Amino acid sequence: MVARQFVAGGAALGSLTVLGPPLGLLWWALAPPAQVTVISDGATAPYPISEDLFARDGYYAIMMVLAGLICGYVGYLAQHHYSVRTRTDLRLAVLLGLTAGALLGAVLAWQTGVTLDAALAGPAIAEAEPGDTVEAALLLRARSALVLWAFVAVLQYGLFDAVSLWRGDLPRLSREPHESPSAAGTPAVSPPGRPGTVPE
Repeated sequence: MVARQFVAGGAALGSLTVLGPPLGLLWWALAPPAQVTVISDGATAPYPISEDLFARDGYYAIMMVLAGLICGYVGYLAQHHYSVRTRTDLRLAVLLGLTAGALLGAVLAWQTGVTLDAALAGPAIAEAEPGDTVEAALLLRARSALVLWAFVAVLQYGLFDAVSLWRGDLPRLSREPHESPSAAGTPAVSPPGRPGTVPE
């Protein structure tokens, strides 16, 4: 039983972690470009003032919220199906795996997007003269958005678990190998004797 819980938790953690780089690539592709003014020695100022600098954080936050909703829904359905089939309670193991995987995936998505953009924006800023306007490098200013994926996934997962608990369709746990039917609360039934005999 413990081995199944470790496998389920590890599968949830790994599945969400590997989603991080593709989401970072998608963020880099969808985030709107923003213009900044080079001051000196590679330093930039947010001028002209543009809402696109903040829209990049918004794109990342929306993507993390959507990822949390989808992963929480799919994660709970998958663990419920496997729990019913194996008669093992995997809810906590999968929840911990989802939480850790979402946190790691969010960090990987952030770093992937920033790294991809730095390869393009970095040289342009370095070669620009003071006063030139160039495209700003992709940054995540609202670091609190890193927890959105995990937060929403846990909420979605908990909501489905509460509904399942209310409906009473939680998976029944399998009995331990050494547990006898009488110990589990099921009375043992002795075979009926032959007619006309006295049981010993």
